[in-house]
Amino acid sequence: MNTKFIYNFLEKITFGKGLPKTVNGIKVQLPAKYIRYFPSNYEAENFGFLQSSITKDAVVLDIGAHIGLFATIAAKLAGNQGKIFAFEPAPATQKILHQTIAINHLQHTITPVAAAMGSQVGIITFFVSDDEADNSNSLVSYKEDRKLNGINVPVNTIDNFVHSQQLQKVDFIKIDVEGAELDTLQGGLQVFKTMQPKVIVAIHPEPIKKKGDSLAAIYDVLQSLPYTILYNEQPISKATFCANTNLIDVHLIPKK
Repeated sequence: MNTKFIYNFLEKITFGKGLPKTVNGIKVQLPAKYIRYFPSNYEAENFGFLQSSITKDAVVLDIGAHIGLFATIAAKLAGNQGKIFAFEPAPATQKILHQTIAINHLQHTITPVAAAMGSQVGIITFFVSDDEADNSNSLVSYKEDRKLNGINVPVNTIDNFVHSQQLQKVDFIKIDVEGAELDTLQGGLQVFKTMQPKVIVAIHPEPIKKKGDSLAAIYDVLQSLPYTILYNEQPISKATFCANTNLIDVHLIPKK
């Protein structure tokens, strides 16, 4: 069965308005072509952490927003007084992100930002594949199973963005940047230290190594901040963190 044809057909007959989906108890609309990628319990631990952390006026930075599922759920939790900034540098994925925001009627809450995030402000090469909404597009060219094209995109830092937007607080940050974790963390040290948002960091050992960074360096940065580093809701040691070879998500809880 050609599922791609089926979902392309669904996209046409829904006139781009998406299909309803309940993800971890939150009802959303998702573009029909991509709804199959997100089961009802998708990243349950991450969304549980988000739900327990968000207030009705929360400010959230979704760095590596992809098509906008996390940003959409964050916006629904934060309500009309919330502010969600969704960072997505890949042009093709940006279009789908805008679609997701529109079909959920969240234009007043979610601001899409067409930029990568790193340790400095400027222009940087970002690697994208020809696959529609590829979730492995990255600042690191590490995928050998697909053709990657380098394009120039704006790059900002967390600290500079928060300053430029005159944000008085940041409550939550999600970082999913496919190998650029170290740079992104280093670009937000002031925000982490002064505003102390709760944080999810997706750790991708393969592209981190390909970029020339190390898990040890990332752990040292995390340990230098006023946070407890949790994996599976338990503190994770440097030895365990550095020995890991698979994608993991760590949660950062401000120390009291």
